[in-house]
Amino acid sequence: MKIQIHSKETAPAASQEAYDGLTKTFGWTPNVVGVFAGSPVLIQSYQALAGIIGKDSAFTPVEQEIFQVVNNIENDCGYCMAAHSTVIQMKGLLPDDQLEALRQGQPLADAKQEAVRQFALAMFENKGRPGQSAIDAFKAAGFTDEHILESIVHIAFKVITNYTNNIADPALDEPFQAQTWEKGGSCSPVG
Repeated sequence: MKIQIHSKETAPAASQEAYDGLTKTFGWTPNVVGVFAGSPVLIQSYQALAGIIGKDSAFTPVEQEIFQVVNNIENDCGYCMAAHSTVIQMKGLLPDDQLEALRQGQPLADAKQEAVRQFALAMFENKGRPGQSAIDAFKAAGFTDEHILESIVHIAFKVITNYTNNIADPALDEPFQAQTWEKGGSCSPVG
């Protein structure tokens, strides 16, 4: 199913401010932003969550990206995987071998980063009921109740982008094409 990718000229008036803000944030207009624009509530929600996460997250930037990538895999979203992989590489958040391990759902070398990956996977696989052992392991790695609660926001954020892309299936933007990802993967829990 194809859903319209809006330009600034075709986006509804109520989407214009968020459209402009996201274009400024990215420095260009990714196709997904054009899709978001078809719903003022969707584009405004995405922009609000992105701003809050970017400003106030208890997770480090690499931890945020790990959480996002796990959800990209589990929600089978190639567009988001390519976009987040590009961001990780551009910002130097993970070495290339660790980025590839993350993209393939494999364990990460850094114990704290792996704890994020495992907790994100537990949240996803158990529909928000990670279980006491997953919570205990996450806290043992240095995370807090705040991180556990914030993980819900990261899941909601990824549902917005993953589901939008899975429904609309926009073309992968040129800046993301070097990080194309084959859909159909699944994270592997350790142990």
